[in-house]
Amino acid sequence: MKPFQKHSGHTRLVKILLWVSLSINILFLGLVFFCWVVKKQNIRSSYESGFISDLESVKAKIAVTQYQFTGGVELDESGQFFMDHSMQQYVGTPTPEIDRAWHKLLTGLNIDLDPSEANLGGRTFQWPDSGLYFTGLEVYHSLHCLNRLRQALYPDYYDVFSNPDDPKREDHIGHCINHIRQAIQCHADLTPMEWKQSGNSVILNTATQHTCRDFSKVHEWAMQRRTKFEDIQSVKNGSLFVVD
Repeated sequence: MKPFQKHSGHTRLVKILLWVSLSINILFLGLVFFCWVVKKQNIRSSYESGFISDLESVKAKIAVTQYQFTGGVELDESGQFFMDHSMQQYVGTPTPEIDRAWHKLLTGLNIDLDPSEANLGGRTFQWPDSGLYFTGLEVYHSLHCLNRLRQALYPDYYDVFSNPDDPKREDHIGHCINHIRQAIQCHADLTPMEWKQSGNSVILNTATQHTCRDFSKVHEWAMQRRTKFEDIQSVKNGSLFVVD
């Protein structure tokens, strides 16, 4: 009996050691797989390829480009300030031309996506007419808010805050200031500012190179999916309206 008990105990010990070894190996492989997934996710999530919070279906359109900012303030030889007139179509005393430029820029503000193109169920409104998801890209929200602030500078020309169904003027402007502030902080452009001397003044050189996502490609994508309010029956008959 004693030799049999010794052999049985040895077999039990071997089994325990095998299970411990197997458990350690499984744990190790699980840890390796987890690290691989995290590393892969970190590689995939970038300014150039898109972040996890970016809409998946537009990531293929992301392209990075070098862009020189324009529209800065300069000093002439007599020491008078003047503005670089590049991109002047977006600023200045209101004109139909300026309004057309902003309208064209914001045409991609509202877009509709098919459920097969984006998994937004429960996260955004779905049109009862078509079942399409009503959404948009945050870059357009920021541009829309910037345009609202521009219009607020000319209350005698623009009457965009008087709709009784919209937030009151102060709340609307406050929202836009906060949204643009957070968007600027969120994207945190780290391009260094450059200062230059002009006479006895030291002024900011705003005509510097920045690394940007190519907005033209994003705009083209959004334009192809823009919301056609004229075709939405619930908007046409007044049963639904959009508060912007």
